[in-house]
Amino acid sequence: PRALILRDYREAEIRHGRLAMLASLFWPLQEILDRLLLPRSFGQFTLVYGGPTLPYFPLLMTAIMLLLGYLDIYAAAVKERESGDAFLPGECFWDPLRLMDGAPDAMKRKMQERELNNGRIAMTAVLFYLLEEAAFHRPLISLPFNELLFEPAYAVPAVQAWLDRQFGGGPSPVYTFPDVGSVDFVEAAREVMQEEGAALMGG
Repeated sequence: PRALILRDYREAEIRHGRLAMLASLFWPLQEILDRLLLPRSFGQFTLVYGGPTLPYFPLLMTAIMLLLGYLDIYAAAVKERESGDAFLPGECFWDPLRLMDGAPDAMKRKMQERELNNGRIAMTAVLFYLLEEAAFHRPLISLPFNELLFEPAYAVPAVQAWLDRQFGGGPSPVYTFPDVGSVDFVEAAREVMQEEGAALMGG
């Protein structure tokens, strides 16, 4: 029947959405971790073109995919035994921590719709991750138009300029120390942030 086919498609969409939500988080985290812990002499890593990388997130994602495969087999057995064709898409292991136990049906329905929408957004995000790295041959987090998403705010040139306009108008305090001399802390902090921002953008 057409309704059962649509239900199976929805089941597949929910499962792919759950996997995409994890991937959309792990992908930039992997590149951020590489940038923080690997020497720059190792070069840059992209998920599309490869390169030196730390194994933690790839191994974790592989383990999750294997676990999801096992859960698919287990869920199919549970559904066949308990509900047959009467199950709802994605209901098996939808709430593993039982956070929604006792909640009204309307609230459960709303949370399921949010999960579905978030999964769709995550699948779209992962597609754009793939297209960006394939087109520019650079890590996702180092692309200029992604800096507001993956860079600290102080390292973004536009944010630096705005902060300078908002808070850099008046004279900054200068302190004098016997062994060091006069120190302008605001100017020193600005120079450090600019150096770090240039290093991040260059890396």
